[in-house]
Amino acid sequence: MDQLHIPQLAREISLYIRAAALTPGTRLPERKLAEQFRVSRTPVSRALRLLADWNVVVPSTTGGYLVGDQAATAPSQTAAELDLSEEESLYLKLAEEHSANQLSGKQSENVLMRRYAVGRGVLTRVLLRAAVEGWAERLPGHGWALIPLLTTDLTYEQSSRFRIIIEPAAILEPTFELDRAAIEQCRAQQVALFEKGAASLSPVEVFEIGSRFHEAVLRCSRNQFLINGLTQVNRLRRLAEYGRTLASENWRERCMEHVRIADMLLDGDRQAASDLLKQHLIEGMREKTQGI
Repeated sequence: MDQLHIPQLAREISLYIRAAALTPGTRLPERKLAEQFRVSRTPVSRALRLLADWNVVVPSTTGGYLVGDQAATAPSQTAAELDLSEEESLYLKLAEEHSANQLSGKQSENVLMRRYAVGRGVLTRVLLRAAVEGWAERLPGHGWALIPLLTTDLTYEQSSRFRIIIEPAAILEPTFELDRAAIEQCRAQQVALFEKGAASLSPVEVFEIGSRFHEAVLRCSRNQFLINGLTQVNRLRRLAEYGRTLASENWRERCMEHVRIADMLLDGDRQAASDLLKQHLIEGMREKTQGI
């Protein structure tokens, strides 16, 4: 996920620092963070520089970064005060209008630049991000094709039913092997999200934190077909999901269900974890499709 948006990655790292209760002065190895967030060291380095601007981390005299004195309190306050970056705002606007069928088919960069009053560099980076996520395709020259995705409740429900089938089953696969470190890290993120709230996070960030948990669980199945299936569905459902997660009144309950599922897996009770995950997905689908 090297295309992970840098401010988003920075906020997830700050969430991890709080969740893991890292004390000031703790070293933050770029390699370890890259492994935990499944990105290369380049975006981690950029995210840490951004966190240094937010006074969450501080440069070490021997190189790299350390947890800063304000890490326990600064991230939420800083994130709440920061406006979305120009790229993040454009991304959400483009996603919103695409989901609402206000944009479709082929679009030229010049037309989009005039529509959103942005420069070519910002627009291109946003469109490349959309291409990575599977809802835009670059055409020869300066054209782009926007690909219709999950823009109806019925299609969204069908993708949810696919997840209800494969995710609980993946936990019971004979090849399942618990990645304890990955599950513990995702659990810590969910606890921090529940305790700190999502007010300082964008819908994109909340979605990514949740989907990372589900993907971490499914990767433990060691079944590449199941892993690829969920990865593809998550790419397709992003646009439909951004407006639904925080709109749900029970998102905190769903968050704590993630924690309970993680606890069951860490205790070795795969059957209970599978059963709860299935119910978790069913309830989430009902809430976000209004019971259709």
